[in-house]
Amino acid sequence: MKKLLLTSLAALGLLLVSCSRDITEPVMSSSPSKPAASDVALSAAFTVANADSLLRFSWGAADFGFASSTTYTVQMSPKSDFSANVANVITTQKLNGTYKVGDMNTLILAWNYQIGTAVTVYYRVAASIGSNVATVYSDAKSKSFTPYDAVINYPMIYVPGSYQGWSPGAEIGRLYSYGFNTTYGGILRLKNGADATIEFKVTVNPNWNGPNYGGTLTKTGNNYAGTLDPSGNNFAASPACYVFSVDVNTKAITLTKTDDWGIIGDATPGGWGASTPMNYNGQRKVWEITANFTAGSYKFRANDAWDVNYGDNGADGTLEQGGANISLSAAGNYTIRFDPVKLTYTVKKNG
Repeated sequence: MKKLLLTSLAALGLLLVSCSRDITEPVMSSSPSKPAASDVALSAAFTVANADSLLRFSWGAADFGFASSTTYTVQMSPKSDFSANVANVITTQKLNGTYKVGDMNTLILAWNYQIGTAVTVYYRVAASIGSNVATVYSDAKSKSFTPYDAVINYPMIYVPGSYQGWSPGAEIGRLYSYGFNTTYGGILRLKNGADATIEFKVTVNPNWNGPNYGGTLTKTGNNYAGTLDPSGNNFAASPACYVFSVDVNTKAITLTKTDDWGIIGDATPGGWGASTPMNYNGQRKVWEITANFTAGSYKFRANDAWDVNYGDNGADGTLEQGGANISLSAAGNYTIRFDPVKLTYTVKKNG
């Protein structure tokens, strides 16, 4: 009986050894083959009219040496070595993908490149298996795009008041829901000559049909906070430039004092003696002015003082604190836009 048991165990051992030898563990190649990216295809011109058109990307499969579930990611960057501003725009397990022209334009502008100036964008395909297991990249390819001027139609509410003629819906006095939700924001200059107090209301519609809100603001330092009240009196605040935040759901309103920007120089209506005020364009999130200018030079400065001022060293469209005067070669009517966040500006001659 003991002999029979030993014989059976030995046979079972041989069977297990034999089974283990039949199982082949996957072995990743020491040099996986990378995906081969094709040239991006675009069937329509890169313009605002074709914002919903598609950029089409395709590539060959990567080979890690065994059958695997591979994830492909299309990456873009303005740097040929992908050392900065790398954006993952497509992630898929297919061998192709699409990206909208409008999204591409937004991405380029987010990298702080100028409207109307061609930009070389580099793209590559990353192929990966598992989380942090292995990733290989295609050779980088490139394509030139010229970003265009695009305006996003954000939802709006309105702030009519003594600073703009009590006109709901007027171009000056609009707040925007940048997140397409119940919160609205923007920058408004609450000034009206020598008035010591500026009164205003908040309207949901570009008219007085309601609901319209007033109330009382509590001042802390240079800032204000309050609650929207449909039966409240006019809000009141000291003259200044404020970042507004209004939540029509919670009914909260805040005003935070901020820099008031203007343009100054012998090319401007006010010369070098005083800043000419710029208006904040909340839809574009830039300060702008449209006016008649003479040939000459100018700078941007805050609060009608020289503590914070920007010029352009090198005339490359990028601004520097205390930088060189910006030249305007010919007289005419211009729209000049200034972004104090990106420190860029644009100049457009009208007509």
